[in-house]
Amino acid sequence: MPLSRPTLERQLQAANADLATFAKSLQEKGLTEAQFKKNTKWRQLNANIRTIRRRIAAVTQTEANNAEVVKRKAERLAGAAAE
Repeated sequence: MPLSRPTLERQLQAANADLATFAKSLQEKGLTEAQFKKNTKWRQLNANIRTIRRRIAAVTQTEANNAEVVKRKAERLAGAAAE
């Protein structure tokens, strides 16, 4: 079952916090942002954020589709009632 928008939003906030914390620790070690991409843990955390964002985009698309279905059903019922 797909995750709900609030769950995904909460996961995204947590993932962003984890990445920010880890990025801060890398900066304290003297690494630049360009060097972060070479770090395995940073890439994993960044990939997790991208995955959650893709899931949120899919939920948004599903919500838009469901809204369109409801709208068409209402139009069809209004058309049938007018006849």
